[in-house]
Amino acid sequence: MSELRWDPLDRTWALIATERGLRPTDFLPPERKPSPKKEPCPFCLVLQGKGQATRIATRKAGDDAVVVLANRFPVLSIEAPTERRQVGPYDMVSGVGAHEVVVETTKHGLRFRDLAPSQLAAILLTWRDRVSDLTRDRRLQHVEVFKNDGPSAGATLAHAHSQIVATPVLTPRLLRQIEAARTHWHDKERCLVCDIVTFETTQSERVIDDEGDFVAWCPYASRYPFEVQLASRRHSPFFISLDEPQAGALAQLLSRVLKALDTALRGADMNLCLSLSPSTQSFTHGKHGLEQLEHFWHWRIELIPRLLPLGGFELGTDLVINPTAPEAAAGHLRSLIG
Repeated sequence: MSELRWDPLDRTWALIATERGLRPTDFLPPERKPSPKKEPCPFCLVLQGKGQATRIATRKAGDDAVVVLANRFPVLSIEAPTERRQVGPYDMVSGVGAHEVVVETTKHGLRFRDLAPSQLAAILLTWRDRVSDLTRDRRLQHVEVFKNDGPSAGATLAHAHSQIVATPVLTPRLLRQIEAARTHWHDKERCLVCDIVTFETTQSERVIDDEGDFVAWCPYASRYPFEVQLASRRHSPFFISLDEPQAGALAQLLSRVLKALDTALRGADMNLCLSLSPSTQSFTHGKHGLEQLEHFWHWRIELIPRLLPLGGFELGTDLVINPTAPEAAAGHLRSLIG
């Protein structure tokens, strides 16, 4: 029987309709066929010193490295003037911000899920350092870190990379999550994510695996089949506080979960998003009631396999139909990790 499940973090409903997909293999993508390399990879050219791009940072990782570049086609720009004004019944904010590309490995052809845990740890620490640096710009309210892994997830280049976008506004989803977390803390004097992690690790039904302080689980109100979240058992408001031992443990867990998803879903494309706190240093910090942010916010990683397209019902209602119960997805992934 189908169920409507409420997500207290995102304040949205998910429709778990298991009758539409009874087995994990019911909606697997077609087998991926390698395509011939047609044009030189722009990231490889830059790494070889032949391409035009501004290097922002480099982190060595054994015989590999993580390289941060300024995006050649940025959606927002640090050089843009800061402007906010009314346009009739509307509001406009100028496109001030930052847009960076994190080239996750110097080796072309490796996917994020194929990288060794040591390389994943270097990527996590690179993300941390760039978030820390960008939040020093007081014009910027939020930094979003995300990956588009594969064409169905929005990737246009095959070389493993992620992106970082810093914005002068707080996005609608982030504002919803702030309000949910803040209200929970005011009402109960507890962190909402801490409560969720404690419940999930006690129940175990949706937990996939854990390592050190970190745990991975399929959310109770998963909007997408095989959606996974990772977070610390300990209260952790700020991603920029991630240290090297924590990055190593998280990388080990992330590596195992990614490999299990890859096996379970036949290499399906995927999005990764970091759910990070708003900047505590922006000019408008006080405007959004973020004074107790360190008490109620808890960062996490979201993995969203791209298995099903959104239809008219989903677009018209913002209610996504998930044909796979998170309990079944978690059980299948656990069996693959062993």
